[in-house]
Amino acid sequence: MVPEYGLSRRETLRLGSSALLVTLAAGCADEGPGEEDDGDESNDVEPDGALEPDTRILFDAQTSGWVGIEPDEIADEENPTLTLQAGEQYEIGWFEGDGATHNIELVDDNDDVVGDYQTDEAEEGGDEQLIHFEATDEIAQYVCRLHETTMRGDMQLEE
Repeated sequence: MVPEYGLSRRETLRLGSSALLVTLAAGCADEGPGEEDDGDESNDVEPDGALEPDTRILFDAQTSGWVGIEPDEIADEENPTLTLQAGEQYEIGWFEGDGATHNIELVDDNDDVVGDYQTDEAEEGGDEQLIHFEATDEIAQYVCRLHETTMRGDMQLEE
């Protein structure tokens, strides 16, 4: 008997186990299977998976493919598919590269440049290799024209 509560040892253990289970369950309520809450909410992706408006999309230009630098959702991915919000503004380009000459173009389904969304060819990235653009359904892919078979990624829109 636990004198201060009038409970037997068995009752105390049972209550303690139940309290532990309730505490554990409450702590996991916001997490799905296999997820951990690290407290780091990304501000670059909307709940539906599209990148937030005004996101800067940066690549490492490698002849073998565009390698994502930022945002974190594309980091280290080769030629990642970019999901954007229709009608919103974004910036895309490259700062790092392998020393080869590259450019970046936003093209339609016919592989034609949309508007003037293209940069000049350059061996170094930087501000000159950034394109400010509005996400429209006309834009289908981003590509380096000099390495178009390996440096090409898809763009898709969410309304």
